[in-house]
Amino acid sequence: MKCPACGHWNRASFPRCFRCGEPLSQAPHKEAPLPAAEFEKTAPTEAAKPTVIRFDEFGNPSVAADAHDRLALEMLSLHERKRRGEIKQKQLRARGAQRGFAPSGTRVSGSSRRSRLFVDPQLARRRAAEASAEEEVVDYDGFTEFPTYQSMTGENAGFAPASTQGYRGASVPLPRPKRKRSIGRRRFLPFLALALIVAAGGIALFQFVVSPWLAARGQSEQVPQPLISASILDDMAAHTVSIPAPEGAQIYIKELRKSYIVAGGFATFQVADYVWYEEMENLTQPTMDVALTPYIRTGTGEQKQMEPVRYTIEIPQSPITLINPDVTFLTVSTPIYNIRFHVMQNSKVFINGEDYSSFVNTQNGYISYNAPIQPVGDNLINIVVRSQFYRENAVTLVIHRAVQDIPLDLASTLDDESSQPSMVIRATTRAGAAITVLSPHKNLDSSQLASTGVFSFEAVFSKIGMNTVEIRADFPGRNPTTVQYEVYYLPNPDIYTKKAWALDSWGYPDLLANMSTRIANTQIYVFTGPVREIVSGKPQLVIMDAGDGGGSERLVMVENQTKTQWTLGERYRIYADAYGMYGNIPRLIARYTYKPQPPKN
Repeated sequence: MKCPACGHWNRASFPRCFRCGEPLSQAPHKEAPLPAAEFEKTAPTEAAKPTVIRFDEFGNPSVAADAHDRLALEMLSLHERKRRGEIKQKQLRARGAQRGFAPSGTRVSGSSRRSRLFVDPQLARRRAAEASAEEEVVDYDGFTEFPTYQSMTGENAGFAPASTQGYRGASVPLPRPKRKRSIGRRRFLPFLALALIVAAGGIALFQFVVSPWLAARGQSEQVPQPLISASILDDMAAHTVSIPAPEGAQIYIKELRKSYIVAGGFATFQVADYVWYEEMENLTQPTMDVALTPYIRTGTGEQKQMEPVRYTIEIPQSPITLINPDVTFLTVSTPIYNIRFHVMQNSKVFINGEDYSSFVNTQNGYISYNAPIQPVGDNLINIVVRSQFYRENAVTLVIHRAVQDIPLDLASTLDDESSQPSMVIRATTRAGAAITVLSPHKNLDSSQLASTGVFSFEAVFSKIGMNTVEIRADFPGRNPTTVQYEVYYLPNPDIYTKKAWALDSWGYPDLLANMSTRIANTQIYVFTGPVREIVSGKPQLVIMDAGDGGGSERLVMVENQTKTQWTLGERYRIYADAYGMYGNIPRLIARYTYKPQPPKN
């Protein structure tokens, strides 16, 4: 309802204006007229629409339509037309009942034909008046009017409100029954439980009835199979074969040309692996599949072939031990390099395709070969060994000698070890070239250098162990050539051992405190103790106790450069020189090993 004082819209139930408090006058309840002329009015005319006069900032008036008033009129028109429509429907039904026409449509049940509702028009009007009197006034957005809206709950919630207006009692159609789902939890659970019970029964039947029966049947029908196991025969690899057969029967092996008697249900015999490949040439595969063909002699003397016995054997490689060099790649400066290695007796040896087998048995399996090394980069030395009862083994050595623009060759008779502090070095280069010795030396002789290119000098070894001899040749218009040659210097024991300091309770802390000085002077130490731990095998690195169980423990790391291989737990007397640190303990290089002195009582 619109306030007459301020124009604010209020709910129809408010006695005063919500904004200014002005009393509101309620509109009188009016009955809609029934004439057709009044029913045809559906909306207010343009002249009846409310207007409002507005003034701008200069005081000029202007006429405009009020949107709120127009909306209110449209709402009033809507409610009025709805109420008139309901009244018109009641009038039409009453007229139809008076004339005897039956109502049509899905909203009227079939039992309405026998009802007096359509026979007595007055009864219909009285019931319609009673229904309209029972309806309560609805507060709809500040507007109170006669139309009512019935709300349905429960099972009638599925029907629209318009489906029950104007009907009472038996004329209201009943709600349709709910459709039952074909698949639901209540229907599915019994079938699921039945399926689980059947599956559990099937599993139990198979586990406890069918499976034991199949296992027993398989065992009853299983034929005993031959037994094969690896073994040793005359210190060589072999296999032990057991063939099942009746007790006392005779089994003949075709490949071995031997017969065996069955005892204890099996004919058992050994077969050396090498019999399968002993006469083969150029054998390189690591394994071989073999088969034995057994025959059984029956009581009538007839031989009957049995199932072949098949198994796989491993073929070992021919052993070869490299002595010099002990690696497969090295760099040299000499035109000749001596290669030494060891093989088994009666082996066949080929070096770069040349047969050296005649030297195997005369030198107890040791082979010495002077390989020519050209200044072309990598020189390949192929060694092929085939020992008896072994497969072929091949080793390739790569000896690198740098490419030289000026030829510079050391004498092939040079030794790589020396027990003296100096050694004579002889070499040849291009005639007229200039020679410079970059390592410690003395007595350089270059008298024949201009004519033949031959020269010599004495190399001086400044430390025990490996010493490098370095020579450079220069010639106008050519790149210089540099040659390096390593010589292992170790004095004789009577000289080396005399310089040794005891690694005792005084020498051990002194070595730790003055490690750099002792290394620079190549200080030699002597101690006795057991091998506590082997750290590496090549080169052999061990941890020994220099205290030898007397007092506090004095651990040292020792590299074995002697000719004796050390054993874990054994005691040795070691002569070694200082080298560095291994963690927090000193590291030494052993040069000589002796039997330990008996422990002091």
